[in-house]
Amino acid sequence: MDQQKTSPERFQKIVASGILTDVFEPDAQLDNREGVRQALKVASALGQSNEGVLQKEIVIEVDYAMTLEQMIVAGNYDWINSDCNTEQFSPAGEGRMEYEAKLFHFDHSVYSETVVDKTKGADTSNAWEPGKIEHLLAFGAKYPDEQREHPIVGLGSVTNSKVFGRRSVPYLYRRTVGRSLHLDWWSNRWHPFYQFLAIRKRLSQVSRA
Repeated sequence: MDQQKTSPERFQKIVASGILTDVFEPDAQLDNREGVRQALKVASALGQSNEGVLQKEIVIEVDYAMTLEQMIVAGNYDWINSDCNTEQFSPAGEGRMEYEAKLFHFDHSVYSETVVDKTKGADTSNAWEPGKIEHLLAFGAKYPDEQREHPIVGLGSVTNSKVFGRRSVPYLYRRTVGRSLHLDWWSNRWHPFYQFLAIRKRLSQVSRA
């Protein structure tokens, strides 16, 4: 309500419509958000013009002079998984690097391997790569509100050792209040709600060490 600046009158109208009752039905299928938005005659939340790719113009910059801890602090997260540390992740690079970035989305559950394959195959002339933790953190710092809409995963970085028995990947998520940096298993079958960050170097970028 706060995000959409919903007035009390508007909220009462929504309640009276019965739509919220339908949403909270135990058997309600909530996988196709875009279908619901179409039924409500609301513009697409995804800006999706071809399968899997969210057409948003995104540019991020990674400062490799920063430590991982400094990158995390720059994102101003309200909760951070304690395994998001230099023992598990080791960003490697020099100077400041600019990247093009895109969010990939699928309207069905997918495994990490499938996401990686589709990411790399989306543009064979200038290939996308799954975003690493440094790209994810740069994205979170520049676009803090995106993770409030959907969790955003960086499949390009996998923990150096197992967390709770499995190798894990970082992702940005929302909390009831605030934003968080989480880990989840690489072996997941990801729900359609998730989005996946992909990057490639900008052809015009200049490293400024």
